[in-house]
Amino acid sequence: MIECLVRCLVFALLALSTGVAHADTWDRLYGRWTGRGEVSGMAAEVELEFRRTLDGQGRQLSFANRMTDNDGKVWKFRAEALYLCDAAGACRGHWYDNRGIVLPLSVVTHEDRVVVEWGADVTERGRTTYRLAAAKRLEIIDEVIDKDGTSRIFGRVDAARID
Repeated sequence: MIECLVRCLVFALLALSTGVAHADTWDRLYGRWTGRGEVSGMAAEVELEFRRTLDGQGRQLSFANRMTDNDGKVWKFRAEALYLCDAAGACRGHWYDNRGIVLPLSVVTHEDRVVVEWGADVTERGRTTYRLAAAKRLEIIDEVIDKDGTSRIFGRVDAARID
């Protein structure tokens, strides 16, 4: 009996240290958001929606970005991401976009943000941070990791919850 209690306590502590303590961060992301900012030097207008899927084990993101360059040319970017999360709160998944790119994803949650590492040796690599700011505000920061290992921000958007 004592051995079982010790195992349960150890498992609970491990679960808390790997993300369950911040599971509510996902809960605060669920819903629809819209925002403006700059991505790759262009004005960006984004719409995104986070939702639960796969009987609560999954998270899904639908993302759309309408970017306008200085000459007025418009580029529409769309993507879907699907994450599968384990009982300890660790999430992994894939990103699919209209460029025909598929990127592997891994997620770390924090009290105020979800950080998604994306890419692999055969693709581009980077990081997207979804930081919950003031009430109903979301800051999205996109970074790419260059060949030399340095990262640089290529996108920054401020979004507001719309539902």
